[in-house]
Amino acid sequence: MPMPAMPDLINDRYKVGEVIGRGGMATVHVGEDTRLGRRVAIKVLRPELAADDTFHERFQREAQAVASLNHHTIVSIYDTGEIKPQGPDGVTRPYIVMEYVPGQTLRELIHGKGIDPEQAIEYMFGILDALSFSHRAGIVHRDIKPANVKVTPDGGVKVMDFGIARAVEDTQAALTQSQAVLGTAQYLSPEQARGASVDPRSDLYSAACVLFEMLTGRAPFVGESSVAIAAQHVRDAPPAPSALNPQLPKSVDRFMERALAKDRDHRFSDAAQMRRALRTVLVELPDDLEATQAMDPTQTADTNTKTLPAVGAGAAAGAVVAAGRSETAEQPVDANDDPLHYELDPDEDTEDVRPGAAAAAPAKRDKQKGGNGWILPAVLIVLLITGLGIGGVLGVQWWQNQQVEQPSMVSVPQVVGMDRTTAENTLRDAQLEPTFSTENSDSVPEKHVITMDPSAGDQVAVGSSVAVTVSDGPGTVDVPNDLVGQTLDNARNALREAGLSVGMVSTANSATVPENVVMSTDPAGGTSLDKDSPVQLQVSSGRVTVPDVVGMSRAEAESALRADNVRLNFNIAVRDSRDEATDTVLEQSAPAGSSVAQGSTVTLTIARQVTPSPTATPTPTPEPSEEPTAEPTSAEPTPSAEPESAGNGSDEQAERPTPASTRSRG
Repeated sequence: MPMPAMPDLINDRYKVGEVIGRGGMATVHVGEDTRLGRRVAIKVLRPELAADDTFHERFQREAQAVASLNHHTIVSIYDTGEIKPQGPDGVTRPYIVMEYVPGQTLRELIHGKGIDPEQAIEYMFGILDALSFSHRAGIVHRDIKPANVKVTPDGGVKVMDFGIARAVEDTQAALTQSQAVLGTAQYLSPEQARGASVDPRSDLYSAACVLFEMLTGRAPFVGESSVAIAAQHVRDAPPAPSALNPQLPKSVDRFMERALAKDRDHRFSDAAQMRRALRTVLVELPDDLEATQAMDPTQTADTNTKTLPAVGAGAAAGAVVAAGRSETAEQPVDANDDPLHYELDPDEDTEDVRPGAAAAAPAKRDKQKGGNGWILPAVLIVLLITGLGIGGVLGVQWWQNQQVEQPSMVSVPQVVGMDRTTAENTLRDAQLEPTFSTENSDSVPEKHVITMDPSAGDQVAVGSSVAVTVSDGPGTVDVPNDLVGQTLDNARNALREAGLSVGMVSTANSATVPENVVMSTDPAGGTSLDKDSPVQLQVSSGRVTVPDVVGMSRAEAESALRADNVRLNFNIAVRDSRDEATDTVLEQSAPAGSSVAQGSTVTLTIARQVTPSPTATPTPTPEPSEEPTAEPTSAEPTPSAEPESAGNGSDEQAERPTPASTRSRG
């Protein structure tokens, strides 16, 4: 049947371009988001799988898993939808619109120019960053491999393809129902290969396999079939990296021995611990290491993600290899198909050895003649009686043993990382009795399991108690009460020692607190906070805000400058003023509202009022007369001057004779 054509435009928004990748489950096209004008990658479920609800669910799970993870080392999901059937025989095909990441996958780099060990470890840091973030969000990737890690042109790392990722609490139920294993054989953890539950340490094992391949040019285990390789993960120890690449130091061997431990309890507990150990390895690498070249790719099996049969913990590698040779062509297998099962255990001998069993063959005797003929019957009777006695004792012992009820045994399921409710249900379903306690944890989310005792996989009697420790979240600590008055450096150290972090540091003016000394904290001392919570500090700037005293009297200005929240010195300068009253402040040398150093001196200019002096009226100069001045005679006396102040008008007219009367009298 011909492959259905892809439409040129999806959802009236996404232009579909050429194919840039193919996998066992989907095809990836380059595309363009016409609405936002950006380049995208469009992942479309393959048509031959689109009719299967299982793959629809897995495809949707990838979109949901990655949509909840927003991190620079994880490829972002932008949108999801379905392509309508193309033609009468078409099927609905789901698609995911993702961030387009240019560059090459680690697989392309390994099988291309190769990767030098130092660069391999740097890439590994990016992978661990992505895993640390996803694990904190409760997501286990389950398919970490070189083909799912993209290296950008600037050397950045992007982890892709969360198609079989699951939440931690979902992994047990999902993986043990059919005993089918989803993953890529070369990078499967032993518990994943057995079909057991997985947790974040399973991703770390797969990541270690990727690093092993970058450092040596081949995966830790190779074989003729995927099943054979999966069996090696369960049973065989990997080769030392230095045996494949002699330029590697022994520290790499020690790191890989722990990272690839069969028992997950012997591996690194989380991505952060693995990163710290890897940083030590990086320091010990020689400076002149060359790029590692990939070994013959024909030695490795298919690297597609696929469904594999679960491998028993004791399955013989050789037997599984033989069975693996009968695998069909390397095509993705539906998880609902009935996978092969292997129950071989080479550690058990095929012989049936029964302790205490012994057989005694009596020596042949010649038949006695004559009077000795009774000896043989007597001996037979004695042996018969003895045998009956021994048989009776053994029978009684067997009957007594049957009366003692032998307890049924069960395997303790893995509940570390689950939330409390899921863990309790899982243990009770296994006929075990959980007992819970809590403790604070900075790394495990609140109400999730930190540890369990006995450990997962241990065989215990039905009804046994399992001690489960649940996270109570980060512990609370009190803000130190003595931060105010300390220097900024001392306050920072005190916060770190108390398990808190330093938040925003602000400054404020103060007349009394020295520069860089803490004035206040937010929250205040004694407040209980979660560990690593930030505490804001306010420290003194060592400066004072100058008040506005212009217009005040001298006494008021001096009082304002001497105030406890100012404490500034002052000088007085005097200036004459006709408009302002004496002692009124006319100017201040430091502007109001400005900041000056503590104890600075401000010069105040005050007024001294002056009164303007009166101006004298000038006496006019008399003009010379042209007529000669008559000389007074002795007969006519000279008239006298008028007085400076005259009386009122009525008195002045009564004393003076009118000319008419005078004239009339003459």
